[in-house]
Amino acid sequence: MSTDQRPTAPRTDPYADLPEEPVRIPDWMREAQSDHVPTRSERLRLGWERHAGKLLGSVAALVVLSFLAVLGLVGFGFYDRVRDNGPFLPDRLAPGPVRPTDAAGNSVSPWAATPAESYAAGKNAIVLPPAKAVGPFTRKHVADGLTKVRQALIEGRIDVSMLTINDPEPFLRLIAPDNRDEVRGDLADGVALNYVTRVEDRADPRLDGKDTVRAKGTVTYRATTDPNGIRVLEITTSFIWVYHFDLWRAQEHPPGTELVTVRDEVVWHLPYADDVQPSSRGLWVHEAASTMYNADCAGIKRGFLALDHDEPLRRRPTATPTGDVYDPNWRPGDGESC
Repeated sequence: MSTDQRPTAPRTDPYADLPEEPVRIPDWMREAQSDHVPTRSERLRLGWERHAGKLLGSVAALVVLSFLAVLGLVGFGFYDRVRDNGPFLPDRLAPGPVRPTDAAGNSVSPWAATPAESYAAGKNAIVLPPAKAVGPFTRKHVADGLTKVRQALIEGRIDVSMLTINDPEPFLRLIAPDNRDEVRGDLADGVALNYVTRVEDRADPRLDGKDTVRAKGTVTYRATTDPNGIRVLEITTSFIWVYHFDLWRAQEHPPGTELVTVRDEVVWHLPYADDVQPSSRGLWVHEAASTMYNADCAGIKRGFLALDHDEPLRRRPTATPTGDVYDPNWRPGDGESC
């Protein structure tokens, strides 16, 4: 018996292994590696990451140093207040002095609301004590000596010859011939400001020409001997001289801003005529000391008086007394701090 068989396709095993395909390598692995050039922003970021610690440390150190500097300045100011017997903290509640003005807003007087308001003007401020005989000096000797001293104060502190013209000859004529060279030396060295007043020609503001100076002081005398044993009439003058400078728009400033104060004590000697040679007879400047207030320090060092008034950012050193120049207990040597 025969059968009719037709050919059939072999059955496929689904679990049989498939033919292997070749492994494909990505293009980027076959290509040569190239260097990557970082951009500007990437360089800045990398630089910051590398130096951030150092920069932060430097900034922190700078902050600490600044703090220490400020602390040092505060401590120095505190030390100055303690040294000068000043308050530890400024009195912010105390209002400043108010300058009296008229209805138009102009200053009533440069002296108003200042200690000098009650002072006499010019030579009227120099009042001499009664002359009496003392030691070998007769009443007339004493009267003549007091008159010479008064004239020396006028020529040295008030008259325009010394004050603004800077001509010392009228003053020098009152001084004993043997003492004149020493006075000239004081004028040249800038130390004569202890007993005479000179205002620089270029002073700005200038000295007021009308109500120029007010003063208050005392004159005393006694008979004594100098270090060389010479009998002398010793006359001591102790005065506060207040000079008015022509400050523009003074009404906008506190009272006294345009005033410069000189506090002095001068010891004058008049030798007894029989004890000295003729060239030594007359008035001698024996000792002198002074304190300035509101005066320009640079001018003081040159022997000239000038108002210290500048814009805050241009302010120069000003004479600040270590003691109150108006205090009755003021003594020579209190001096000013420049």
